[in-house]
Amino acid sequence: MPRRPFLVLWALVSVAMLGVGYQTLRHSQADTLFVPKINRIEAAPLCPWRQPEADLRRFFPETTGYRTDTRILSGMRLALARELGRPVLPEENALHLYRALAGNDWVGTVLVRRVKGEYGAIEIVVAVGRDGKVRGLRFQRLREPPAIAEALQDPAWQGRFQGQTRASCWRLGAAIPEVPAVARQSAASVVEGVHSLLVLLDTADRSGLTVAHGGH
Repeated sequence: MPRRPFLVLWALVSVAMLGVGYQTLRHSQADTLFVPKINRIEAAPLCPWRQPEADLRRFFPETTGYRTDTRILSGMRLALARELGRPVLPEENALHLYRALAGNDWVGTVLVRRVKGEYGAIEIVVAVGRDGKVRGLRFQRLREPPAIAEALQDPAWQGRFQGQTRASCWRLGAAIPEVPAVARQSAASVVEGVHSLLVLLDTADRSGLTVAHGGH
């Protein structure tokens, strides 16, 4: 083949290959450009019940043990959001109920929850009788500064939780008294956390689906 036609043919083939490569790259970039980014919503780690025996003796001295019930609440998110006045958190889709037992009968429920204090996480243990009234609460983790911790652990302040129900007026200065200004943010988190647990418990007992039992 003469040299000049060969060079022309080679040039045409090269141009065609470059065109194919460009189109492939363009489509690849376009495909990548419109892939949506999906952010995973993960639940917070489960708050453990750290001292079950001591808490049962404190709040339900008549008990002989406890069992764990798990209730699924994901199908009630809209109703719960209206009741709570906020979106339902991922970790609230399932609720662990620690049923205090006296023989074969359960006499109350213990619930645990982690809330956000001003200086870190606060872990709350709440005991509720079968009548839906709070028997008491305890902090199993509290790392607030001394002035805040003293206000939250004041027996008179904690005592005001006793006898409260889901229907109580859950705000500082109402069913639960005010605290010094330095502790107000953490105290409000505790009040909201206890109220949320009572709402979840009442909803679970009325219409939640039990998926597991475990005796202790």
